[in-house]
Amino acid sequence: MDTQNCGLDLDHLARQTMGDEGLQKQVLSIFVDHMSETMPRLVSASEEVSQIAHSIKGSARGIGAWSVATAAEAVEKASGDRSREILSLKGAVDRTVLEIAALLEKG
Repeated sequence: MDTQNCGLDLDHLARQTMGDEGLQKQVLSIFVDHMSETMPRLVSASEEVSQIAHSIKGSARGIGAWSVATAAEAVEKASGDRSREILSLKGAVDRTVLEIAALLEKG
């Protein structure tokens, strides 16, 4: 898998998947699916924002998407109006999903 110009920590991903490129692609696809399901829930949530952010943080750490994990942690820890933190998380997720799409296309 090409590692140039990528914000993902592909060395971390390779360790998590024991270097299996097929498994890496599968895990990245699962991450993209998880984000497409989770982010809309986060934006519209009220009570469960911290739980959703925690889930996103764990998924991001699993693939080495550190910017997403950091942004999710900020949402998780914020109190009151979290709109700024959620917007930042959305941007990090969007950038990461685009990077993953490019990686999977190069396949």
